[in-house]
Amino acid sequence: MKGRVYTSQKCAVCGGVLRHMEGRGFMVCPNHPEMVWQLACDVRFGRDHHKRFKTVAEAERHLTYLRVQTDRGQFDQREWAKDQPLSFYSLRKKFLKHKAKQGITKRQVTHIANVLQVAGKEWDTRQIKELAEPEIEDFFDGLDTLSGKTKKNYVTVLHNFWEWVVRREQYRSNLRMPKFPDITFQMGWRNIVDMTTQAAILDEVKRLTYRDNPRIWLGIKLLSMYPKVRPGEMIKVKEGHINLDEKWIVFPDPKERVPKFIHLLPEHADLIRNVRGPRGLPDLYFFRHVTARSGVAAGVRFGQKQFRKWWNQACENLGVTGVDLYGGTKHSTVTALGQVLTPEQIQRSVTGHVSNAFRRYMLPDKNEAIQGAMAVQNIQAGGGQHLVNISGRDKKAK
Repeated sequence: MKGRVYTSQKCAVCGGVLRHMEGRGFMVCPNHPEMVWQLACDVRFGRDHHKRFKTVAEAERHLTYLRVQTDRGQFDQREWAKDQPLSFYSLRKKFLKHKAKQGITKRQVTHIANVLQVAGKEWDTRQIKELAEPEIEDFFDGLDTLSGKTKKNYVTVLHNFWEWVVRREQYRSNLRMPKFPDITFQMGWRNIVDMTTQAAILDEVKRLTYRDNPRIWLGIKLLSMYPKVRPGEMIKVKEGHINLDEKWIVFPDPKERVPKFIHLLPEHADLIRNVRGPRGLPDLYFFRHVTARSGVAAGVRFGQKQFRKWWNQACENLGVTGVDLYGGTKHSTVTALGQVLTPEQIQRSVTGHVSNAFRRYMLPDKNEAIQGAMAVQNIQAGGGQHLVNISGRDKKAK
């Protein structure tokens, strides 16, 4: 049979080589059977596999396992290599490098790395083929503190990871694609404000910040006027991204992966020009601290919380509760636009969304709904003899 157990220990009487007694858990000297050895030994299985054990019994169990795996056509020497190339740890590191080369954003790479790191706390020491539906289900059952949406994001990352591994291994192992839990959740609704309240909050932000750093108010003002831009994208704008002569700002690294523009109204271009003063170097962040304070040096880019901090303070001063920066700027503005623009116009020209996800935080069908109610009213009043087509054309009832 393939493989053997051996030891460097010699017979204490004659110095001879000790031989393994298959299935008995010990080794003996052929000439002195009373010389029994049960401790440190090695297993060799073919040319490449070599593993050391503390006892002969442990070595026997390992050798038996290798023989069974060979008989089943499942033996893979890489599982026993020193660098463990088929462990979850090794594969997640390779997957992260693979994703980084695909041109996705740094934020997406960081998100993938975080998800795999959380999973790695459970699986890093295990071989990938040892992980199947039970282990995956147990992992997600243990994520009690995470929201349904976050769990769904975890499923997406891990499913993508397993697809990559299975594709790599399809000609070298019997690895199969496991089934992942079906995570369902209800998207939450952000609180919004009307345009009068939004204007009041912006005025309060201006009162609080304009003297020390007008760029804080300007950034929030632009977020309210141009819903295509997210707060995290706004703070990344550099001086070289702004063209006031042509009246546009480019965002080279948005979530959508494709650079996007906003076209400024003349008055907004003037606001930027007045706040900017002498133009800085092209690579200097526009939304930055202008003076050193609270341990932050002048010229440093705003952090993720800067706009949010002053928005929240202004809301508190005005007694507005439950409305965050995102909901109070982008969501509120898009909802108001639903009264004068069609959903398609908003999606195409205002938000830049590639999906209809924005419909959950705006009222896209308000005009149509009102027209529909009027049609019902007309039907009820006229006994159903005349229907009103909500597209604007009347149509006789058949």
